[in-house]
Amino acid sequence: MENEPFLSLQSKPQLRPTVEDDHHGTPSEIQDNSQIQPPSKKHGSLHRCKTAPAMAVMRDRKPKTPQLPKPKSESSTIIRQAFFLLSLYLLLGVAIYSFNRDEFSGIETHPVVDALYFCIVTMCTIGYGDITPLTPATKIFACVFVLVGFGFIDILLSGVVSYVLELQENMILTGIHIKKSQQGFSARNYIVDVDKGRMRIRLKVGLALGVVVLCVGIGTLMLYFLENLDWIDSVYLSVMSVTTVGYGDRAFKTLPGRLFAGVWLLISTLAVARAFLYLAEARVDKRHRRIAKWVLHRDITIQDLLAADINNDGFISKSEYVIYKLKEMGKIGEKDILQICDQFSKLDTNNSGKLTLPQLLENRL
Repeated sequence: MENEPFLSLQSKPQLRPTVEDDHHGTPSEIQDNSQIQPPSKKHGSLHRCKTAPAMAVMRDRKPKTPQLPKPKSESSTIIRQAFFLLSLYLLLGVAIYSFNRDEFSGIETHPVVDALYFCIVTMCTIGYGDITPLTPATKIFACVFVLVGFGFIDILLSGVVSYVLELQENMILTGIHIKKSQQGFSARNYIVDVDKGRMRIRLKVGLALGVVVLCVGIGTLMLYFLENLDWIDSVYLSVMSVTTVGYGDRAFKTLPGRLFAGVWLLISTLAVARAFLYLAEARVDKRHRRIAKWVLHRDITIQDLLAADINNDGFISKSEYVIYKLKEMGKIGEKDILQICDQFSKLDTNNSGKLTLPQLLENRL
């Protein structure tokens, strides 16, 4: 360790202890050096050499090329964009419908409410058929309106729904981590994997089904009381609405019903679509976890050794083993490894196969 250029053992200077003479009041040195115990050196305690460059100075060195900024989360901006574009989208649709009411067929209740109801039904791709365009101009407007709404606005709103669901999941996990005070089995351990920091699949499936039942239930109750439908027709119209089927034999015809539909359809169609997508993702995620468990617990074979031996040196290093297992799990691909190796080759200017502090300092100067 003494040969290391940046590390050295720190030795304290030996001080000659003094005692005070009781008769003369002046300090006198102890002459018996055999009674003085030399300070013991602690083996293994490393100290920085005074000639080594300060780490603060190395951090202050500016690179030749500016570093790329770390990508920021778009969760906060996507919500603002979604609400702004949704408001602009609905205002434009309401204005065009209001000035061309005679060119649409259907039961009228209130101009603004009917326009908002038509825009939301069109954007959610339900298509009840109770309000339809009559002239070529309004038909072209409807085509452009539904394409923009389905291809652009719905993507942003789906991102908002995904963000809200992920935020709710993080809040549940955070609360469980805070309240975790006892070990052993509990109801929380059955639905949440605290050690891995994720919700179990059974809870995700339960939440997805709960969202579907909640949206259908709210729609059924409001249709029963606002549209004066019986319970069968209320459930029927509610299911056909949240699944965006919309046969057209039932629709919202009253003013309170269309006001409710303007909010309920916008939320329930997106929430139910995301819930069914959650079910599909949970099924795929369960399959991936089963494959990962099989990869981690199976015995390595000779074929695995030959496939994992990247350097062709007859044995597998720890890094080669990790890369091979990650490839088997599907976490990374050959393309990802080649990109990382290419980036490493750019940093390794002398082709030594390793990165050192002098090389990093040279690249930054």
